[in-house]
Amino acid sequence: VKMAAISSGLAVGGEVQRGNDHVAEAIRRHPDRLIGYCHVGVAMGDQMVPELKRCFALRGFRGIKVYQQGKPYDHALFEPVWEYARRRKTPVLAHTWAGDLTGMDRAAAKYPDVPFLLAHVGSGTVCESYVEAARKCPNIYIDLTYSRENTGMIEYLVATLGSGRIVWGTDAPVFSMSHQLSKLLFARIDDADKRKILYDTAAHLFGLIRE
Repeated sequence: VKMAAISSGLAVGGEVQRGNDHVAEAIRRHPDRLIGYCHVGVAMGDQMVPELKRCFALRGFRGIKVYQQGKPYDHALFEPVWEYARRRKTPVLAHTWAGDLTGMDRAAAKYPDVPFLLAHVGSGTVCESYVEAARKCPNIYIDLTYSRENTGMIEYLVATLGSGRIVWGTDAPVFSMSHQLSKLLFARIDDADKRKILYDTAAHLFGLIRE
């Protein structure tokens, strides 16, 4: 693993600015190894966009991270964030769990120019709702972070969606990168599909490589 996209556990716990500052400091120390997600949440109210502007004025922030906090992702409180992402063409990583998309499918339909990454496909061994949403919205990508990897899941996802709609993730340090990497490397799919999932698609979304 040569580069990682990181976000802050502190931010998930409510210390948003402090957590984003930790991400900024990590990027400052390792600018060739790390890129960052700026974390925001609806508990911040009208401070979400100012925090996004603060983060993206710094070097290395290339994505937005959101965590559902009692409001569905298609709630009006999130709309300034989606509009900011649309203007900047910035990918958004959204926490989902056990197939409950919490309105992210509806938000993606309303903002087709925003790439939305749905985290934790396969959590609770559920992936059908993710596939259905991605089929309806071409701007939805599914993230393998912490998938339970029920047998044949990755093969199923590639067969139904195509490898260009799937990105690899780890939840490190909660889970080891080697564990999360092995489930993909040993999947019965072509090497070209593995490369798309591991690097190509995310690199395009984050603007690291261009067509």
